[in-house]
Amino acid sequence: MIFSSDADGVKRDISTAVNDIFDSYEQAHNCLPTMEEFRALFDSYADQYIGPDNRQNVVNKKHEQSIRDKREMVIWQVASELEAEQRYLRAD
Repeated sequence: MIFSSDADGVKRDISTAVNDIFDSYEQAHNCLPTMEEFRALFDSYADQYIGPDNRQNVVNKKHEQSIRDKREMVIWQVASELEAEQRYLRAD
């Protein structure tokens, strides 16, 4: 279950990164990135934000994977929303 407060916090944390990706790409290519290009560019940031896979033993493995999966799901959901906002704001 994703709580809106979780998504709101992530949105605050990553909104600048999403904006920067669009700015940099637009300056370099004079167009917006495709969805695939944006996701490829955002992927490394997402990995840094989610953090490393710290599962060290079998007992904690399932619990740690569940937490990591939830964090990954939230960040990509928010990134998709921010991506859509940027596309709308930058539409000519």
